[in-house]
Amino acid sequence: MSGEALNRIMAQAAEAEALQQEMEDAFAAFLSDCHYPVGKNGEVMQSTYFVTHVAYHMVRCGWRPSASPVIKKRKVDAPGVVEDAVEWVDVNAPDDPLAGVEQMTFAQISALPEYLRRKAIRRLGGTVDVDDDLPQMAEPAWQVTPNISYSTEQPSGEDFTKTNGAAQ
Repeated sequence: MSGEALNRIMAQAAEAEALQQEMEDAFAAFLSDCHYPVGKNGEVMQSTYFVTHVAYHMVRCGWRPSASPVIKKRKVDAPGVVEDAVEWVDVNAPDDPLAGVEQMTFAQISALPEYLRRKAIRRLGGTVDVDDDLPQMAEPAWQVTPNISYSTEQPSGEDFTKTNGAAQ
């Protein structure tokens, strides 16, 4: 094998490896962006059980992030809410929903969701038990023990470039 042929084979292998890495990165970005997606009317979707299939397919179809985002995820830390809950907010919104609480008026604090009102009161030095007239946070009225099976195995770069029997 000539040096030129070897260089061509090595260049092709490096190109394939770069494509696989790009696809793995795009897959991770797609999964992150589909964490509790929100529809145009504000409905939130639990996509955990199928998003890996959609992400895998879309990445193989050429999906890549290309535009500047207009929204970002912000963690929701509230009682009775799933541990990994997020809300999607304007990309320029503060990461802390109570940023600047010291400058908020009583009306602005009153307009906050209950869990944020309680946190705002605590942050301002009050005790929720004494300083507010909010009802006690109720425990969830129902509980469900799910029985769902799905794979969390993430595809590798080689998986993205396989044809899996699809017409070439």
